[in-house]
Amino acid sequence: MIVDCHFHVDETMLTLEKMIEGMDKNGVTKTALIAPMNETMFEVDSTFQHYLQGLFRFLILYTPPFGYKIYDSLVQDGYLKLYGNTYKIFTKPNNEMVADAIDRFPDRFLGWAAVNPKLPESLEEVELYLMKPAFIGVKAHPFMHEYSITALDPVAAMCESKGIPMLIHLSSEPDSYKYLPENYPKLKLIYAHAGIPFWKKCWRYVKEQPNVFIDTSSDYLSPSIVKQAVDYLGYRKILYGCDGPYGAKEFNHYDYSAKKNWIDSLQIPDEQKDYIFRKNFLRLIQD
Repeated sequence: MIVDCHFHVDETMLTLEKMIEGMDKNGVTKTALIAPMNETMFEVDSTFQHYLQGLFRFLILYTPPFGYKIYDSLVQDGYLKLYGNTYKIFTKPNNEMVADAIDRFPDRFLGWAAVNPKLPESLEEVELYLMKPAFIGVKAHPFMHEYSITALDPVAAMCESKGIPMLIHLSSEPDSYKYLPENYPKLKLIYAHAGIPFWKKCWRYVKEQPNVFIDTSSDYLSPSIVKQAVDYLGYRKILYGCDGPYGAKEFNHYDYSAKKNWIDSLQIPDEQKDYIFRKNFLRLIQD
C-alpha cells in the first residue's frame, strides 16, 4: 500500500481516470489531492531545461543566496515564470474541484483544503471543507501567493486545535520554517518539496522538531536530494508525494514511476520505505 500525500487535481492536464490508471500501475492506493495552483503547464523535454534545473538545485544547496534570488524570480505579479513561459497563478484556490474528485472516487482520494490568507473569506471556507470527512488538512502556499508566514497565524491556530496537519510550500522569507513550530508547538507540519528553498538549513531544524516533516514531491528535487534528506533526517521524517500532474510533458501522460523510484532506489530496508510510502503520513492524519 502506497499513499501519495501531495498531488494536484487538474483535468486540463490529467483526468481523474488516467490518474487512477497510473496509481494502479504503481501500487498507489490513495492520493491526497490539492487544488491546482496555476494555469495548465506542461514541461518541455529539453537538455537546456534539465541543465537549468540542475543549476538551480546546485545553487540552492551550495550557494543559497544566489539560489534564493532565482527562486524568488519565478513568481512575479501573480504569474509563475519558468523557462521563458508565463502561467497565471490562481489567487483563490478551487477547493470544490478537490471535493468533486473525492465524490467521484471516494475510495481513492483524500483532500487538502487550500488556503490563501490574503482573502478575508478563505479561513471560513477552509473550515467548511474540513467538515467533510475526506479532507485531512490545510495546504498553504506563501511562495506563490506571496505573503509572510505570519499571515498563517489564524489557520495554524485552527489546525493545531483540531489536530490536523498543514502542508506548506515555503517562500524564501528568512527562517520562515521556524515560525510555526515555535509558535504552535503541537501543530503537525509538512514542508513541501523537502523544505524548498532552504533544504539543508531546514533539515537541520526539522530533525529536532517532533511534529515537523518533509515530503519528497516535485521536479524541484532529484534522486540525490531525496537521498540526502533521508540520510540526514531518517525515514520517520519523510513522506512520499509526487506533485503531479506538474512535470507532465503532454495531456494525460504522467510518469508516476519517476518519483516512486526515488524511494525504491534508496539503500534502506523495505520496512523503512514503507514508513515513507504510507505509515508516516497515515499517522499524521489518523492520530
